[in-house]
Amino acid sequence: MQTSVLRAFAFCILLLYAHADFNETALRLMYGAVEDWVHFSPRPDISLACRLGHPLRIAYFTRHSGTLWDWIAVSTHLGAPWTRVNQGLYQPGYGVNTTMSNKIWQDMGHLLCHVADIIVFSDTIPDSRPLLQGGCTTPLILQVTNRFDYGITPSDQDAYMTIMKDAATRPNIWWVVNNPYEELYITKRGVKLPQDRLLMLRPVGVCMLPPPSLENLDRPRVALVQPSGPTHLENTFIAPWIRSNNLDNYVRLYRQHYGGPTVLAHHRGVITVPYQTSVMKMYEGLNAGAVFILPSPAFFKNLTMSLDDSRMVFCCRDLLREYPDSWQLYFDWYHADFIDSHILYDSWEQLRSIIQEREATAKMVEAKRLVGMEAMKRSRERTLNGYSSLYRAVSQQACELNKQADVLSQGYRPMVP
Repeated sequence: MQTSVLRAFAFCILLLYAHADFNETALRLMYGAVEDWVHFSPRPDISLACRLGHPLRIAYFTRHSGTLWDWIAVSTHLGAPWTRVNQGLYQPGYGVNTTMSNKIWQDMGHLLCHVADIIVFSDTIPDSRPLLQGGCTTPLILQVTNRFDYGITPSDQDAYMTIMKDAATRPNIWWVVNNPYEELYITKRGVKLPQDRLLMLRPVGVCMLPPPSLENLDRPRVALVQPSGPTHLENTFIAPWIRSNNLDNYVRLYRQHYGGPTVLAHHRGVITVPYQTSVMKMYEGLNAGAVFILPSPAFFKNLTMSLDDSRMVFCCRDLLREYPDSWQLYFDWYHADFIDSHILYDSWEQLRSIIQEREATAKMVEAKRLVGMEAMKRSRERTLNGYSSLYRAVSQQACELNKQADVLSQGYRPMVP
């Protein structure tokens, strides 16, 4: 009986498709005004998905593997269908200027604008410039994980800021900053961010590197990761200081590609000097159980005052100068949400003691691991809840916009119900 019912249902479906047709006159009315078929790319009709409550598609633009890993976790939590676009493959270099922005928009802007129902630009926000400059009407989330004007030349700053100030007024542009400093940096440059379309959602701290092989001999040693830049304090002072003080047996030195947070969590702490107010390494490391060994706030501030960028590169000296009593509010390494996760030292002599006194620091390190993992658990919950609310709001907006004619499709007039 059940087989007969299924056969009858299948036959009805075949009849439906066999009699499916199109109205050529209606199609001409819709598409007849298109003048540029080379670049033509219509906005997909999502009305059925909206009526049925199906999750809308997201295109995630990023060049950065760390933000990509984070997004994989977030999108899985959301249950959202998505794809990744690496804008570095069609937009070489950073800080796209006005000329290049216009060219990208003319060549492939409508394709990029209509590649999904919701668009997210992450890491380097100037990569969104072609769509902002061209007037893309798809809901667009700017996920600011670095300075929002990164790579913009001084001669192009005024033009870029004009675009970003305008973007802040558009209802379809949403803003997510992944640390407290970015909002301050943006507003200080004259961009008034819309508070009803602005969220601060930190990274969830996910790393997709395969599990490394770990040496048991390294467990009681602290780690020092030497960044690629020659002017990081780890390279200009700390690594030579370790060697000159015969501390090599206590410290495992790593270069830039060290194997990820699991490697850091294997050690009795990780010597780190912040060069940014936040980096993915911190969130990934705390989530994995790594304990960072940092200069105390007072010692760090003294270092930035006594050493210039040739000895100690640091992004944001103006933050410490202009906000001498509150700079930690904008600095995630030292923020109240995370500072108790770290081991802090007030002098190089105190750092030497931390490095050498293995047994004395072992219990403190294990306690700090738990503090850091709990801090990340709380932070992750806030972030995932925030993205859930954001996805619902932006999806609702996309469904409303779908009822309006798409002004970007070069003459194409959709059949609006």
